[in-house]
Amino acid sequence: MGENDRNSTIAALEDDAEVLFVQHFDLLAQLEEQLRAVHHTMRRIERLRGGSRRVGPELANGEHESILLGLAKEIDELDRHVAIEHDCCRAMHLTIGEMQQRVATLKRVAARVCETGERPAPEGGGQHPD
Repeated sequence: MGENDRNSTIAALEDDAEVLFVQHFDLLAQLEEQLRAVHHTMRRIERLRGGSRRVGPELANGEHESILLGLAKEIDELDRHVAIEHDCCRAMHLTIGEMQQRVATLKRVAARVCETGERPAPEGGGQHPD
């Protein structure tokens, strides 16, 4: 492997590692979005639970009727948030798939560098001690 090929291989490896690093941040943001959606859904479900299972004070008749009248709206909102959760999971799945492909690429590049018996130069530009 020539010096130019080696340097371009190392640069490609570093670029892939950088993208993988950024994808981890993306995955964290997606996880946070998923947690928010789940929390919101749980709050909505809590309002629909029966009195014996609900946490908090007992509802007055007027409050109970008001909640029952808004049931259709709550179910629509619940449906919307479950769809959001589904979309979050799908996005996370795609990100993880991309990350797995990038890791496979990193493994191939690293193996190619190892096969040539050459070591990548350290970030400071110096040589590795033998």
